[in-house]
Amino acid sequence: MLLFLDFDGVLHPDRASVDLYFCRLTLLEPWLRQRPQIDVVVSSSWREAHPLDELREFFSEDLRPRVISSTPVLRSVSGEREAEILAWLSCSGFAGRPWVALDDQAGLFSAGCRNLVLCDSSVGLAQADLDNLDSFLT
Repeated sequence: MLLFLDFDGVLHPDRASVDLYFCRLTLLEPWLRQRPQIDVVVSSSWREAHPLDELREFFSEDLRPRVISSTPVLRSVSGEREAEILAWLSCSGFAGRPWVALDDQAGLFSAGCRNLVLCDSSVGLAQADLDNLDSFLT
């Protein structure tokens, strides 16, 4: 399975101060370690300012190889984030692989997107979100 991962509002609260960046990664990393079948594709806007090697550095060393790519940047497209994910899937050779997006912005996806687990942007990732992700694995 592929996890398309946003950062702001997911790995830390939206508009968090720098000292809180990636504070919710401590929840995600153990979850990922227990699910070795999941690879991560960065869909966060951070991919526009940081190359993939730098994005991997935010993760613990053992998980970096599982951060396999980042999505392309598309502008002025309805459901922009979802469109970027679908574009990546069509060009990557992973088109048939199951996927889920972990994000805090429903407006970047089509209404009722079944592949979206939506986080509360004021909190970031919570255990309930991980439980929702688990439902995609069964």
